[in-house]
Amino acid sequence: MGLFGLGAPEIAVILVAGAFLLGPQKLAELGKEAGKMAGELKEVPKEFQEGLAEGEKQAQKLKKEISDSSSAVKDAETE
Repeated sequence: MGLFGLGAPEIAVILVAGAFLLGPQKLAELGKEAGKMAGELKEVPKEFQEGLAEGEKQAQKLKKEISDSSSAVKDAETE
């Protein structure tokens, strides 16, 4: 299975049709832009995971602060 569920023969037919309709120069420009977009899209999951990790760190920090505050209140009540 190739790109987007297409095999090599299907991709070849699409490229030939694109070259015929758009011309080789325009097709090369579109291919270059598609490559750039694909590269940028590869970074999205990584950035998402980094965001989740940062959110988890902040949540753990907040949980610790709440726990510490709760302990301080309980200690004050018992005095």
